Amino acid sequence: MITPVRRNWSPKVLFNALTPAMFTAEPSVVRARWDKLWPDLYTEYDARHLKKELSIRSLIVTDEAEAFFDAWAADEERHTDGFVQIIELVAGGSEENLRERLNDRSHNFSSISEYLKDEFSLMVMIAFDEMCTCHAYATEREFYVRLRNDRFLRWLREVIADEAVHSMNAVNVIRARYDDRIREVGPILDSLISGFANDPPYAGTFVLDYFGGSYTKELFAKCRATILRNIAKPLTTAERNRPKRRPL
Repeated sequence: MITPVRRNWSPKVLFNALTPAMFTAEPSVVRARWDKLWPDLYTEYDARHLKKELSIRSLIVTDEAEAFFDAWAADEERHTDGFVQIIELVAGGSEENLRERLNDRSHNFSSISEYLKDEFSLMVMIAFDEMCTCHAYATEREFYVRLRNDRFLRWLREVIADEAVHSMNAVNVIRARYDDRIREVGPILDSLISGFANDPPYAGTFVLDYFGGSYTKELFAKCRATILRNIAKPLTTAERNRPKRRPL
């Protein structure tokens, strides 16, 4: 059985030397930071609701996908914790208030039901979504530069790397379990991309949270090409025999 690649890092350790007093600013600046960071936080947090929905629908049927989602969910919790810390540091938030606001949000998965019909379609959507998020985060470097501490840039690099690993781990589930359905990947990606033209509202699904100027037709096309290229590669012996690691 293939197992997911895992990365070991901690936002708590990364930010432990920083305090809110180091990042005071005018109210308008603080508000702008909040407006930027709050959607990043709640979309990462929504991973737990997607995972719950997958359980309700009994969509996870292979050992590879189960291992993927266990690793993925742990990483998304790490991202959630990190964004909570950043908002506390630079945007006047408190963890208690943030957690309350996160818990009060609603979630509706009807908009992505087409991609929740089986494990294969789900994994294609996840692989694409994580690659899109990887590229979108990469466009946000200037925001973190303006916070004037290298630890925020380190955070950004770690999150980007996590998203890239998630995409490749999802691709590997497809390569290992669904090589007979590879021809279906392109049409599913095309369906996903065409759906964005209607600008559907985000409903707390974790995936397809494509609001903001970073998500362009060019980005979608680039991510589509990357997914197709990665999926077309045959699994190597090393990938198939990768030893299972303890959860981080």
